Amino acid sequence: MFALQCPVIRTQPWAENRAGNIMPGLIDFVPSAGALLELATEDLGMILLRLAQDQRVANVALSNIEVPVWNANSKEYPIHKRVEVARAVGEAWQWLQTEGLIIVSPDQPNGYYCITRKGNRIKKPADAETYLHGNLLPPGILHPKLAEKIRPMFLRGDYTIAVQQSFIEIEIAVREAAGLTNDSIGTALMQEAFNPKDGKLTDFDSVMGERVAIMNLFAGAIGHCKNPPSHRRVDTERVSAAQLIAFASHLLTWAEAAGTRLRT
Repeated sequence: MFALQCPVIRTQPWAENRAGNIMPGLIDFVPSAGALLELATEDLGMILLRLAQDQRVANVALSNIEVPVWNANSKEYPIHKRVEVARAVGEAWQWLQTEGLIIVSPDQPNGYYCITRKGNRIKKPADAETYLHGNLLPPGILHPKLAEKIRPMFLRGDYTIAVQQSFIEIEIAVREAAGLTNDSIGTALMQEAFNPKDGKLTDFDSVMGERVAIMNLFAGAIGHCKNPPSHRRVDTERVSAAQLIAFASHLLTWAEAAGTRLRT
C-alpha cells in the first residue's frame, strides 16, 4: 500500500493510531476538520483509496473509514463540522468512483464497494502523483509528438522544460512546413512564416485582421513560452504547464495543417 506525502499527515503510515490499531485511520492522515476541508477532492480521494486498501478485505464501506473519526471524540473534529466533513468525504469517494478506482461491489451491494484493478495499481506515493498529474494532461488532447515526447517530462515534474520543449517542437514544425533554414528561429521565424502579406504558411482566404492575429499568436507564444527559460530561471507550476502544453498542441496541429495546405 502507498503512503501519501500529504502536508497534513500526522503519523507514519504504519504507526499505531490513537485507538491502538496497527493501521492508521483518516484522523491520523488528516488530524483536523479544517485541514480536511482544505484538501482538494482528488487528494482526499487518494487518502481514502489508501485507507480502503488498508482494510485488506474484498469489500469496504465508506462508513468504516469515516465513523472512527467521530468515535475518537477529538476536539479537532467538532460535531458541528460533521455534515461539512461528510460532504467533503462523500465528494472524494464519488471522485474515486468516477475515476474507476472503486466500484459498487457486485457481490455485496447496499453500501459496499471494492477496489478495481486500476485502483490496486496505485500502491505508492509516486503512483498517486503520476495518476493525478496525468489527469491534468490526458494524452487524448495532445498532438502525438507531444504525447510521446513531452507528456513523460510533465509526469516526471519537469514542468518548465516540458513547456519549453513543446514550443521548440512548434518552432521546428513551422520551419519545416515553411521550408526555411535553421537560422530562422524564434519570433522572427513566426513573423516570416505567418507574415500577413506574403508568409508561406499564411491562409490568404482569411481576412487581413485574422492573418495578423495568427502571426502575433505564434510569435507571442514563442516569445512568452520558449524564449524566457533560455535566458533566466523560470519556475512553471503544474496546472499552468498543463495549460501551456495543451495550447502548444493546438498550435502544432495548426502549423502542420498550414504546411499541408502549402503543399496542395
